[in-house]
Amino acid sequence: MASKKPRNPEAPLGAGTLTVAELDKEADKVYRLFKRGNSKVSICRALGMSMDVVERRLARARKNLGEEALADMRTDTESSLDDLIRDANRNLNSAETVSERNACIRTVADLKMKKAKLLGLEIPSKITLEMEDAVTLFHTKPDPVWGD
Repeated sequence: MASKKPRNPEAPLGAGTLTVAELDKEADKVYRLFKRGNSKVSICRALGMSMDVVERRLARARKNLGEEALADMRTDTESSLDDLIRDANRNLNSAETVSERNACIRTVADLKMKKAKLLGLEIPSKITLEMEDAVTLFHTKPDPVWGD
């Protein structure tokens, strides 16, 4: 059984045994794997980390990158989502069955929601549904005050 590394007495209470430099190095390693297209699950398995640790390392790596690099990442991700939305719409146009069309519509809706979230435009779905119901009601029911 391997012995644990002793806790750093300079670290704040609750901190692990890794130094800031070690955490940054580990975060960079996780980020490079993620950027190469590895899923979080595969990174967990490869590095022997929990999903929570991988997500914290990715957050740390993003924080270390700086705002300019994050803006570039957002732009790249937005471009990728746009490509996927275009492909899904092409698939929708060539879908032959109702089931294929429904799957394409769900894919497009999911991708558009991801893009909205990326851009900070996400509206909670309950509010969206209530607004859609209100618009439908507004356009289908006569106005009780004006009678039209």
